[in-house]
Amino acid sequence: MLPVSLTYADLVRLIKYCGYIVLVATVGLVFFRRTELQSEPLSVIWQSVSAALAVLPLLIWILSKLRWKYRWLAWLMGKRMVHGLWWGELKTEFKPTECAEPLPPIPIAFVVRQSYFFLTIQSYTPSIPARSTLENMVVEPRSSIAQLQYVFEMRRLQDAEDKITTGYGDLRLTSGDKRLEGYYWTNSPTRGRITLDLLTRDCSEIDSFSDAEKARINLLQNANSSR
Repeated sequence: MLPVSLTYADLVRLIKYCGYIVLVATVGLVFFRRTELQSEPLSVIWQSVSAALAVLPLLIWILSKLRWKYRWLAWLMGKRMVHGLWWGELKTEFKPTECAEPLPPIPIAFVVRQSYFFLTIQSYTPSIPARSTLENMVVEPRSSIAQLQYVFEMRRLQDAEDKITTGYGDLRLTSGDKRLEGYYWTNSPTRGRITLDLLTRDCSEIDSFSDAEKARINLLQNANSSR
């Protein structure tokens, strides 16, 4: 089961909206049964509140399943969007030897799947995939700066190597929520910088680096043909 990726602000917002929905639904049901109020007011109000509360499990289920890729929904619920396919490069500070030049940038793709409650990150480079094991989206309330923070692990199987590397990433969401940039650290120990641009909110069939690369090429071709 996926761990819930809710901040305290997300939880407070959800409780507040649930309260609004119960209140509106209760008022609507009481109004619908207004002819019964004079004879059985307490019974009508109690039954209306009970019926309104039954809506909450359905709302929570919808929020847990609905992909967070609609701008109106993100605005309505006040939760920033990172769902989608992201493409960019990784610049590692690792050097094979002390005198060696830094390695060239490595192309990297992020597949981020997000709902109101859940957030998962799968990253792909030409050689090694990685997956997140813990995720969090933190938004500073005064500046509205959003940071995507995550713990990840990747398994190296090249050249008969069987090694699990764990690490931590901290990426800032910028450019109208269409760019991620920041740093990562691993227990190797290595560190580096990652920059990513949003390609599309549709990432349902992306499960490898080659899938991400094909999607990127198709999106570029469609963009060029529409000009």
